[in-house]
Amino acid sequence: MQAEPTTETNLVRALVRATRAVTTHLEPTLRDAGLTLDQWLAIDALHQAGGLTMSELATATAVTGPTLTRVVDRLVMTAVVFREVDAADRRKVRVYLAPRGRTTHRKLSPKLAAAERDLLAAAGAPPSLTHLLAKITTA
Repeated sequence: MQAEPTTETNLVRALVRATRAVTTHLEPTLRDAGLTLDQWLAIDALHQAGGLTMSELATATAVTGPTLTRVVDRLVMTAVVFREVDAADRRKVRVYLAPRGRTTHRKLSPKLAAAERDLLAAAGAPPSLTHLLAKITTA
């Protein structure tokens, strides 16, 4: 007889499955725009905060350093973002949204927000769910 899973195991499993379901739901919209989820997370973080160092961007997106470097390199190659040496500390490089990146964000943000709302509504999730999840990330 197997032991009953702990609450921790159930929470982890539920969060992983939910993450995968949300990603799967958003991917067609992102794919149509030629983006990956990690690229969108970077674009959205830069839209929210303006210029960010790679370390700040990694924190904002929860994308690891090596993966984030590839993401930003690809966004630079497609003129969605650009890099610039920090005026206050020349050892740092900041990443900014380019005009194409701002246009991309303006076009995709409402589509992705609607897809998220639809998914939450279909699941019967309370509006407070995203606030609760945000609390978990800062606990």
